[in-house]
Amino acid sequence: MDLPVTVGVDTSEASLAAADWAAREALLRGRPLRVLHALPLMPHLLPGRTAGQPSDGGGLLHEVQHILAVRHPGVLLHTEEVHDVATSALSAAAEDAELLVVGARGDGGFAGLRVGSTALYLAARAGCPTVVLPAESAGPEQRDQVVVGVDARRPAEAALEFAFATAARYGLPLRAVHATVVPVADRAAGRRDGEAGLLARALAPWKAAHPGVEVVEVTECAAPGLLLVEASAKAALLVVGRRPAVRIGLLGPVAHVVLHHAACPVAVVPDA
Repeated sequence: MDLPVTVGVDTSEASLAAADWAAREALLRGRPLRVLHALPLMPHLLPGRTAGQPSDGGGLLHEVQHILAVRHPGVLLHTEEVHDVATSALSAAAEDAELLVVGARGDGGFAGLRVGSTALYLAARAGCPTVVLPAESAGPEQRDQVVVGVDARRPAEAALEFAFATAARYGLPLRAVHATVVPVADRAAGRRDGEAGLLARALAPWKAAHPGVEVVEVTECAAPGLLLVEASAKAALLVVGRRPAVRIGLLGPVAHVVLHHAACPVAVVPDA
C-alpha cells in the first residue's frame, strides 16, 4: 500500500501554504495526499458556538480541495475531518503516513509566535518524518540546495537517507553541515582537518548509494544551530535528525533552534 503524504489544515494561511507544499511533495513522490482537519470533540463548547450548530470543517476542506485541484491537477487527494484535538489526530495519522506536513503555527497562539505548540509536539513525537513550514520562507529562485545537519561522530542514518533521497528527487545539490567546537590553539587547523575527515567518512556510504547527488561538505567551528539557520536562507529543505530521548517528546537543542529560526521548511526525521 502506498502510504500518503499527510497534511494538517485549519483556517490559517500557514496551513494552506503547508497543504500546497504537501501537494507538490506528493506528486514528486508519486504518493496520494491526505488532507486532515481536526475538530474539537465537543465543538459546541467553543466560544461563539451553540449546541447543534454544524461545524464549518466540511466547507474548509472543500475549499482546500478545490484550491489544490486547480494548482496541482495530478494529485490524488483525499480529505478527512476528525473529531479530536489536532495533536492526537495528526500523531495517529503519522503512523500510517510516509510524511507529515504542518504549518509552523495555526490559527491559535499570539502575534509574533513563530512556532506553535502543535508543530513542536508533532516534530518531537510523530512516528514518521515531519516537515514544518515557517511563516515566511525564501522564494523559489533562491532554493538551490538541500541542507542536512550531520553529527559526524554519530551520524543519524534515517536523516541522511531522507536528505540524500530528497536531493535526488529535487535535482539539487546536498549541503552536509558538520559543526565542531575547536579551541583556539596552534593546532586548530589540523583539528578542523580531522573533523572534515570524520564528515567525509560519515557521508561515504550515502554518497555511494546516491552517486547522482552532488554533495558539498562543510565543517565549521560554530554552534550547529547557527550554521544550519544560516544555510537555510537558500535551501529548499533543511533536514535534521531526531534521536530517541530519555524523556519522550523532547526535541534536541539543534532541532529546536532551526524550527524557530530557519528560513525554509524543516524536516525532522526520527531514528528508526
